[in-house]
Amino acid sequence: MLEHMFDTKDVEAVTGDPVLQMRMALADLAGEELEDWTGSAKSSRVLELLEVAERLNAEILRSVAAWCRDRAWEIDGALSPKTWLAHRAPIGISEAALLVKTAGLVGGHDEIAEALADGEITVPHVEAVAKVMSCGREKVLPDHVANLVDQARRLDIGDFNWVMRYWASIADDELAGDAFEEKLERRHLHASTTLDGWVVGDFRLDPVAGQSLITAVDHLAPPDPEDTPDGPRTLAQRRADGLADLAGRFLQGERPGGNPPNLTVVVDHDALHGDTTSLQGRCELVDSGPIGRGSLGLLACDCTVSRIVMQGESVVMDMGRKVRVATPAQRRGVAVRDRHCRFPGCDRRAGWCDLHHVRSWLDGGPTDVDNLILLCRRHHTLVHNSRWTITATATGDFAFSHPARAP
Repeated sequence: MLEHMFDTKDVEAVTGDPVLQMRMALADLAGEELEDWTGSAKSSRVLELLEVAERLNAEILRSVAAWCRDRAWEIDGALSPKTWLAHRAPIGISEAALLVKTAGLVGGHDEIAEALADGEITVPHVEAVAKVMSCGREKVLPDHVANLVDQARRLDIGDFNWVMRYWASIADDELAGDAFEEKLERRHLHASTTLDGWVVGDFRLDPVAGQSLITAVDHLAPPDPEDTPDGPRTLAQRRADGLADLAGRFLQGERPGGNPPNLTVVVDHDALHGDTTSLQGRCELVDSGPIGRGSLGLLACDCTVSRIVMQGESVVMDMGRKVRVATPAQRRGVAVRDRHCRFPGCDRRAGWCDLHHVRSWLDGGPTDVDNLILLCRRHHTLVHNSRWTITATATGDFAFSHPARAP
């Protein structure tokens, strides 16, 4: 059969070319009759093919990494490797972009390349790293890559995707400061009135403010029963109605009835004290996902705390009582002293301000009046997520400073 398809030179070429050998083997596979196979035999074949596909995909990444490093795609006049692939390979532009990004991790980090070549981690593990990577996060990746590879060796892809979400928040914490200030400058709520009186717009909020809004409007407009006369509302419609209720009740000077909604944060002991070596430590908003230490500090300044002691990952040993970090009396005392937000130039009145620990509660700062000041939510968020610092002065006052704004 082979003699009818190839001449002698072709046979020699096939013998020396692994890709041609694979093509021939795939042709043989396509000709197999599977109907008479047992279920066990079919299961084994599926697993064998997936294992071979994983190894082939790893080799594709290695080859693409070398191809990108040599900028071979420029020979055809392409503007980028992903556009070259999208035009010449059977993949779309988004798949090409992910392939190039993932290959860049293999080509740029020996720890990843070696673990992938040895079969200790899989291509989906490397793709999980690529999916959360940004230009900023690439700067801090070298400090964490060995730990990430070790996590990938031990975890399946589902758990490793969560690890990468946590790592992204850790990386963002390291990149915080001016970067957060730049993002905060882009916050907005655009609203305009149409000719028929409807109001349309869009908004961009920081993580805590955004989740606070979603939690509040979802609390005010819960899901409708299926037998509602005019039909159950969509989630977007309920949130629109909840926002209208929130504004209306505020303008009427009313507070929502019943128990107020809360943001619930679950944080492990190590993460609470700033240990970023354990990437599996939980620090997340329930129903939302991981948050950085800046957001955690913001919420911890004036919150209710309860402890849960676990044995392993599933057995609850003890649940402590909820305890407020700051008492109502302390809030009243600080409000009388400060009267408004203490950030320079801000006079937001006390009723709209948060209590802020000058020395962070997470770092052991005491919850007493001398360590508490009023900050409006805007400036409270800024202080926790940027390079602004607050220090107590010898006169009992507080001084604000920023390294880029030093006199």
